[in-house]
Amino acid sequence: MMKYGSWKYKELKMIKQRHRLVPLRKLRKPSAKQVKTGALRRWWKFGFSEGQLTKVKLSFSILIAIVALVSTLLTLLKIYASDEETFKRYADRVVAWHYKTHMWNGYFSSSFEGMVNIAELNLSDSTMQLALQTSGNTIDGGMSEKKLCGIYPPQDFKLVRGAIAHFGNSADIQIFDIVQGYTKIYAEFTLRHDDLVLEVTPKRNSRWFGGETARLVQHPESTMDVGFKKMEGVCKDENAQHREVGKRIYDKLVRKGAVDRR
Repeated sequence: MMKYGSWKYKELKMIKQRHRLVPLRKLRKPSAKQVKTGALRRWWKFGFSEGQLTKVKLSFSILIAIVALVSTLLTLLKIYASDEETFKRYADRVVAWHYKTHMWNGYFSSSFEGMVNIAELNLSDSTMQLALQTSGNTIDGGMSEKKLCGIYPPQDFKLVRGAIAHFGNSADIQIFDIVQGYTKIYAEFTLRHDDLVLEVTPKRNSRWFGGETARLVQHPESTMDVGFKKMEGVCKDENAQHREVGKRIYDKLVRKGAVDRR
């Protein structure tokens, strides 16, 4: 008769054989350092990195620009050697294009009759007028404004001089006059273009003129001479007062016998 322990041992052995324990495989994350060594490099890199390739392209672009510039200069020198007048004409065109000369010539004011969209320009309620003419990057002309009429001697306009910044988007001007042989500067302004509108901003040393920016419109097809004609009579009231004061002083001197009446 089989013993109980022997029977139990055989039964357990049969159960283990039917249900084998399968060991679990350990899953490992792929290493970031593993790189496919067999990957072929793209043929257009020629062993360069992306950064080096960008530098090479930039160098070629700069080289092409230098060659184009040298070629242009040689062409201009050739034109200059053969015909100075033609060279000057081309040079003036280049300068006028660089400084946007056409935007700075003409007559500027705060009103323009006949312009349909005048309200959209948001022009200033100002008596300021400018008559400008440019040569290269140099500005000349005149300015009239009622505040300037109070400066002795009263004149319809004061002179303007200034310079246009590179690419022609802004300029700096001085308002001056010649008094007893000396240049007297009254105010300085910065000019900026907003399409047809010219923005005139007083500099820090000219705040007596007002702190706000004046917006003036450029009159198409106008010239500096047209502007000076428009300025005539701006200070007529101040001139009349000045003549009246001068006449009273003169009559007083005649009564005292200091001068003879002419």
